[in-house]
Amino acid sequence: MSASLWSRDPDKFMPKLLNHLSKARAVAAGTEDEALLVSFKKMEEQLENIKGVLPRVKHWEQTLVNQFTNLERRLDKILLGTETSVEAITATLNRMFQNVEQIKVSYPLVQLMPSPERSSEPTWRHRSQPELSLTDREMSPEWSELGLETWVDNTRGMEDIKRSYEHLESVELKMCCLSLSIFPPDSVIKKRPLIYWWIGECFVTTTQDRTAEETGEEIFRKLITSTTPPTHSLRRRALLSEVRRLPEHTQVQPHNAISSVAANSCTVHPWVRHMLVSLAKHAKLFDFDSRWPRMPSYKKDSSSSCRRACLVYDNPIPQGANGRKVEDLMTVFNVNEQYLILKREWLKKLKRVEVIQLGRWQNLASHHIEVEDEGFLKGLGAQNKLLKYLSLRGILGITKLPSSILKLLNLEILDLRACHSLETLPPDISPLRNLTHFDISECYLLEAMPKGIEKLSSLQVLKGFVIGDLEGTPCRIGDLAQLRHLKRLSIHMGNQAEVQKGEFHNLKDIVSLRHLKLSWGVVSPNLKAKVAFQSLEFSFPPDLEKLDLQGIPLAHVPEWLNPVQLKKLKKLYIRGGEFDSLDHGETDKWTVEVLRLKHLNNLIIDLPKLKDEFPRLRYLEKINCHEIEKDRYDANIIWSEDAGYNCV
Repeated sequence: MSASLWSRDPDKFMPKLLNHLSKARAVAAGTEDEALLVSFKKMEEQLENIKGVLPRVKHWEQTLVNQFTNLERRLDKILLGTETSVEAITATLNRMFQNVEQIKVSYPLVQLMPSPERSSEPTWRHRSQPELSLTDREMSPEWSELGLETWVDNTRGMEDIKRSYEHLESVELKMCCLSLSIFPPDSVIKKRPLIYWWIGECFVTTTQDRTAEETGEEIFRKLITSTTPPTHSLRRRALLSEVRRLPEHTQVQPHNAISSVAANSCTVHPWVRHMLVSLAKHAKLFDFDSRWPRMPSYKKDSSSSCRRACLVYDNPIPQGANGRKVEDLMTVFNVNEQYLILKREWLKKLKRVEVIQLGRWQNLASHHIEVEDEGFLKGLGAQNKLLKYLSLRGILGITKLPSSILKLLNLEILDLRACHSLETLPPDISPLRNLTHFDISECYLLEAMPKGIEKLSSLQVLKGFVIGDLEGTPCRIGDLAQLRHLKRLSIHMGNQAEVQKGEFHNLKDIVSLRHLKLSWGVVSPNLKAKVAFQSLEFSFPPDLEKLDLQGIPLAHVPEWLNPVQLKKLKKLYIRGGEFDSLDHGETDKWTVEVLRLKHLNNLIIDLPKLKDEFPRLRYLEKINCHEIEKDRYDANIIWSEDAGYNCV
C-alpha cells in the first residue's frame, strides 16, 4: 500500500496520508482512550506543518521518501487490524513521532535543495545525509567555484599527508587507516566496533604473542595523535594556507581525551579523510559517490569490482534481482542508515559475506537505529558459512534472536550491545563454538543467560553476563573457569540476583582474566545488607589488569579493594555508588596507572594523598565527585602526566 501511494504522485501523498490518519483515528476511537485521540490530533498537526517539504523531496533523490513511507506503513498496521490494543497503537504513534522528528531535522537541508523551477542549477547540493557538517556544506560550493579540489590533491600539504600514509610501517596499519574513509565528515568513531570490524575483515589477526583484539588496540594507538587540527575558513587564502600548514604526521585524533592512554574514540581530520577517500577508491576497497562529500555507496551496476556494500542514508542497497551479484559481497556496513529495511531473502544470498555490521559504531549512545521487522534476521543461516562478524549494536526493535543464528558456525564476534528491546536469546548457545567475542551488555530486558556459554572454548570476551535467580541462570560464575582463553568479563547483578555462597570466590579460578567489570542495578534499601555481605566474598585472578566497578552500593571500601589483592592492576574505574573514601587501610602502594572516578556523590579526594597512594599514576579523571549541594560538586579534574591538569 505504501509504495503505490507514493509512486502515483508525491504532491498528492500528504492529503492521502492525512486521510489514512483520519481512518486510523476512527479505528482508535473504539478504544475510548482520550490520551490516544489527543496524540492523533498532535500527529495531524505535525504532518500539516511539514507539507512544504514534499515539493522539494521529489527533486532530492529519495532522501526523505523512506521517512514518509514509514509513516504510512505504521498507519497500515492500525487499519489492517494487526494492532488494536491501546498499548500497540500508542507504540505505533510514538514511532510515527520519531519519523516526523527525523523529517524535521532534515528539513533545513531540504531548504538548500533547488526548488522545482530552479532544477537546472548545479547538483552539488542534492547530496545530503543526517550527519553532514556545516563545515563541509560551506567548503563544498567554494571548492566548486574556485576549482580547488583537484588542486588540493597536488598541494604540498596533501603530499605530506600521503607521504605519512605511505610510511606507515605495515600493510595492516594501512588497511585499518583506509577503513576510516567511509565514515561521514566529523564523525566520532567508537574504538571497539572499529576493532571488531578490522578483525572481521582480517585486517588484524591473531599472532603468536597477541590476540587479534590486542593487535587492533595497538593499531588504534598508533593511528591516533593528540594534534589539534586547524580551523576551516571560507576564503580562498585561508583554504590555501590551511593545506600548507597541515600537520605532517596527523592521521587520526583521539576524541575528548587529553591522552592517548584514555582514548576510546577518534575523529578523522577532514583533509586527511579527503586523502583516505582517494586512496581507498583507487585501491577499490569501497565505491564512493563522485559528488560532495564523496560518501561511500553501493553501485547498482555490475561494473564495479568492489565487494563491500555500504548502507547510506539516501542511497540504500538495492535488494532486487537486478544489478550487482549479491553472492559476491564480502562486507555489508551500515554507515548511517537509521531505519533498516532488509529482506531475509536478500540476506540468504550473501553466501560469501564475512562481515555484517548493521549496528551502531557512533560514539553517542543516543544515535538511533531501528528495525520495523526483526524477521529479516531469519535470513541468516547455514548458507552464510563464512560470516565472522555480526553487529546489531544499539538497534531498537529486535526482541528475539532467532535460532537460525546458531547455524553460523564460523561466527567469531556477536555484538548485541545496547539492544534495548532484546528479551530472548536461543536457549542453548553452545553450537557457536568459534565465538571469541560475545557482547550482550546493556541489554536490560535480558533476565537469564542461555545454556552452553561454558562450552564456548574459544571465548576471549564475554560482556553482559547476567546473574539472575538460580533457576533462570543455568551457567554460573564457577562454570566460566572452563573458558581458558577468557580475558575480558563483565557481570551485571540486578535486584533479582541470587548469588550462591562463595560464588564470587570462583573469579580467582578464571586465571586468564585480565579485565573485569562488575555492575549493580538499582538496589533497594532492604537488599543493601545482602549485597554488602556478598561483596565481602570477592577473590580475583592473579593477573587482573583492569577493574571496573559501576553502581556498587557500599559506603565504605570493601576489604578486597586493596593493592595487596590486586597486585598487577593497571586500570581502576569506579563509577556511581556511595563510596566516601578510597582508604583501604594498607601500607602497600597501588600499581594503577589509569584511575577514573565518576558520579561518586560522597567521595572526597585528597589529591596529595591520592598521588602518594597511586605513585605510578599516568592518567586521572575525577568527574562529579563530592556533591557540595544539589547538582554542585568539587571541581572536576582530568589529568595526564603528559598534559598536566585540566580542571573542567
